[in-house]
Amino acid sequence: MKKLLMLLSLTLATSTFASLQSNSEQSATMNINAIVIKPLTIEKIADMEFGSIIQGNKANATSAYSIKGEAGQGITVTVDNSVLLQHENTNSTMTVGIRTAPPHSLNKDGNATLSVDGILETAQNQEVGKYTGTLVAKVQYN
Repeated sequence: MKKLLMLLSLTLATSTFASLQSNSEQSATMNINAIVIKPLTIEKIADMEFGSIIQGNKANATSAYSIKGEAGQGITVTVDNSVLLQHENTNSTMTVGIRTAPPHSLNKDGNATLSVDGILETAQNQEVGKYTGTLVAKVQYN
């Protein structure tokens, strides 16, 4: 009987110790880091001006946007490849083809320039008058 009680006590102690070990709390540490950077800004340098164009002729114009933000950061620039110009008094329209070579990052000073070339071809019977439209350029960090 003594041996049985001793065996029972030993079994109980072992299972209690095992259950204490399996229920023991464990922990791990994680470092958390953050880097704050400047916001991006984009501003037109000048409007695109084609001037006066004779019906049936082509014209080219150039302008640009100035981009500023965190030095050396990668950026993505989005610009439409055409813009619809609307006659100021009628429903007549013309399309300006747009070409750009967007920058992929900001320089060491946090600046970049987006050059924009516009190509306008008028029809022989294009309605005479003033036409206007807008081009929107968007920029974001990669």
